Amino acid sequence: MKPNRADRAWLLLPTIALALTACDALGADNPSNAAESGAAQADATAPRPIPCSVQAHGIDAVQVRLQQRPQREPCDDSVNAQTVPLDELIRIIPDQHPSFYYVLATRLFEADRKDEAVFWFYAGQLRYRSRLACHPELPPGTEPALFASLQEVAGTPINEYAGADPDAWVAAMERARAWDETTRNGFEPREPCRAAIAEQRAGMGQLIDYVRANKAQIRQERASRGLPNR
Repeated sequence: MKPNRADRAWLLLPTIALALTACDALGADNPSNAAESGAAQADATAPRPIPCSVQAHGIDAVQVRLQQRPQREPCDDSVNAQTVPLDELIRIIPDQHPSFYYVLATRLFEADRKDEAVFWFYAGQLRYRSRLACHPELPPGTEPALFASLQEVAGTPINEYAGADPDAWVAAMERARAWDETTRNGFEPREPCRAAIAEQRAGMGQLIDYVRANKAQIRQERASRGLPNR
């Protein structure tokens, strides 16, 4: 079967040939508790305003590209992802814009909670890819530009750390995908995005299958780049 566009986007990732560290030290209580608390509550019934920090990034990108000042829309500044305590951010993350998952992952990584950072990076990536697929009307210089920036800035150090164990990489992605499925999305309704979510989940599944089938190649590529294997 020929991969669709979502599958191809996810399958670009193995070209980096980076594997995640083992999930045993993931801080298992945090993701599972978030899922348990989230499962008891409903998904959002209406879209929420985007965080002001997200809008600011997009506005800056549009200004650079168009050399004009786009009109700002109402935004939400109730949560500052950079300053809220980490464990509190984990608790409330199901209700936040997907860009906040990248901030969470980066902050965890910098706090030497690196295995947790890996988990939240993939959970956030799945939710952000699903949002973008569900909203193709978003101007390229706004949220799509932010997503690309976060993939590079947050993803590079996390994936470089990632660790050299394809089995653990697969386990981390499977766990992130299961968390996404069982945990509410309190930021926007899922029902209008069902097709986009299914497409991105399938793309992530293609990546999981690729890694599982190409463990030796991934290890060889890592070794050729001077990266450790386990």
